[in-house]
Amino acid sequence: MIMKQNAVYIVPISPIFNPSHIKLFDKFNSDESKFLRSTLYLNLINNFSDKENKADFYFYLDELDKDFLPEEFTQQNFTPHFFDLSNKKLFFENLSVKEFTLHKNNILIASDIIGINIFDIDKCINLLSIEDESLLIGKSKENEIGILGFNNYYPDIFDSFVKSSFMFDDFLSRIKSSNHFINTLNDVLLIRNINDFKQLYHELSQKKSIEYCSQEMHERFTHLFIEYKDLLK
Repeated sequence: MIMKQNAVYIVPISPIFNPSHIKLFDKFNSDESKFLRSTLYLNLINNFSDKENKADFYFYLDELDKDFLPEEFTQQNFTPHFFDLSNKKLFFENLSVKEFTLHKNNILIASDIIGINIFDIDKCINLLSIEDESLLIGKSKENEIGILGFNNYYPDIFDSFVKSSFMFDDFLSRIKSSNHFINTLNDVLLIRNINDFKQLYHELSQKKSIEYCSQEMHERFTHLFIEYKDLLK
């Protein structure tokens, strides 16, 4: 396989399938927490797999999920990479050796994001494709970082990224002395609490959502909206 200049990495925060280790989503039970997070992940796979694009895509899962992949994942045409995601510092160090240095532009995307398609990836790549040292940061309304792109790997940048717990303001304060040109994408939608779930419902009710969420994925999300309709009030 010919390696491309750009790479995108889909990374969950923690296990999303293993029932003994899954983090419950707000008021959801274990099965529905798994269903929500797996649907968000599947949606990204659908958006990025088997499409002509400018990047190599790497789909990561926590190693604790290795023996618990649902059938709909094993049927997908993608190869997951497993790692102990509880140690983010080691994870990024591993990527720096294996992948970061082999690509000109690298983009990390949280797996619980919605609203991103292949055309958005192309836009991100274009923002990074400059001669200057550049960072691309996509943050939610709660200032959580859901996207981090860069055109040169610096260990101190990632050390600050981990120490900030992926919070935008803290991260910026730690790298304020760097010479990077920073592009900021505001209001990326990360689905991490009930307010986000309500926003997800609102977003998917709009016709334009078909650009980043297929009819099949809409139906999976609709199951959750019906199950938790009282939370949407």
